[in-house]
Amino acid sequence: METLVKEQSKNEILATSTEIRTITDLWNATIEYYKESLYDTDAMYNVYRRSTPRITFQDIANVFSGVYADTYWNVVKMDASILSKHMVQALGLSDNQATLYANNAMRQWRGAFSRNNISDTGSIPSQGAYTQSIDIVCNQDSPLMPAQLIENWNNEFWKTPTVGKNYIYVRVQNKDFVGDLAIKAQMFYTTGGFNQPPSSWIQCLTVDGDKQEGDILLLDNKSGVLNLGDRGASEAFYFNPKSTNHVCVIAAMRDEYFVKNDPLGISGSNWNSTVWITHNGAAVWHNVNPQVNANTELRIFNQDGTNEKFILNAQCRNVPVGYTISFESKDKLINSGEITIKKDSQFVQTEFALPGYYEGDVDVKIEGPNGELLPQNAAVELTMLWKLPKGHDFYTKAAETFDALDLVRNERSVLTSLGSYTITGQENYTLKGQQN
Repeated sequence: METLVKEQSKNEILATSTEIRTITDLWNATIEYYKESLYDTDAMYNVYRRSTPRITFQDIANVFSGVYADTYWNVVKMDASILSKHMVQALGLSDNQATLYANNAMRQWRGAFSRNNISDTGSIPSQGAYTQSIDIVCNQDSPLMPAQLIENWNNEFWKTPTVGKNYIYVRVQNKDFVGDLAIKAQMFYTTGGFNQPPSSWIQCLTVDGDKQEGDILLLDNKSGVLNLGDRGASEAFYFNPKSTNHVCVIAAMRDEYFVKNDPLGISGSNWNSTVWITHNGAAVWHNVNPQVNANTELRIFNQDGTNEKFILNAQCRNVPVGYTISFESKDKLINSGEITIKKDSQFVQTEFALPGYYEGDVDVKIEGPNGELLPQNAAVELTMLWKLPKGHDFYTKAAETFDALDLVRNERSVLTSLGSYTITGQENYTLKGQQN
């Protein structure tokens, strides 16, 4: 009887609902169906029947990719194939039509969003550096007000964490979701390096109440929902490193439409890491720290049980001619030799293979002719790439996921990022932003 009543209630919503004339109407109707616990296919059919011809199939795909995010989230990314299949079932589209609409919809993040870098606009996979988030904040032992972080949206607030108590935060916005979002934030840290599995992360707790999830605060320092385009900052989390070793700070957001964003529930693998970091607009990293010594030790992982090929890139920015750079692991599996910088924007690369489930340290040495450290305006961005040659189990899948099918046609290897780490000159180096 209870099920019958519920079905009647759903049918009454359709029978009494008004015509959908605008994109806002479409969002409102879809959210209403979601809150009534309709399956996405039923909701999709209903909004299609209610919509004027001005509402397109692409509009429907876009809206459903945001409202029914949990339905389309497949372990580490929004899966366009699920949305496509459901559009065929609900709307009677051909496979080719539905695939086109679904792929287009999944190219833009809709929902709780933080930036991987200052130029990040939410395109998927994200463009540019994946681990230079301007939205992760550390102010050592001095707390910050949300208004400071929100009003100065394009400024980086980052001081290298000190041993002991640090206050950390994450900024977040409602990106392209026409509705309100009640967002929660989680924050973690791990050893500085590349391809760290979630099992190596340490969860941070909030300053107020030792909670694993923090509220998002608005300009008035009160928690609240974010409407389309609104910006907020999390309440403070404690971060208590025990040493001066370099660390990476990570943040992940959840809302009622995207509850499945739980990185600690993701099993470790190179594939999961590379896809999660590039396809999740509600998760960000900050791996930017100043050089303290000529030698910087960074942790490096091969999360798979097979021998895999990798590349370590170094993009030098304003590094003086005559400096040298080298990469070397204690077991010599990584050994670039000493490379002399001959131009201030030099690109350095070394390839290597690591055995299954490898975990070790790579020593990155950067110094001037007389042992000098990097000068004030210099930086070296280090990126670890997973090299997938033709014949690798993930070769075709990687080419499809990262829009690299031209490499398959030319039988070239596909390279996917497993994270980056930036070593800067002076302590107060920041990514240059624009004032609002």
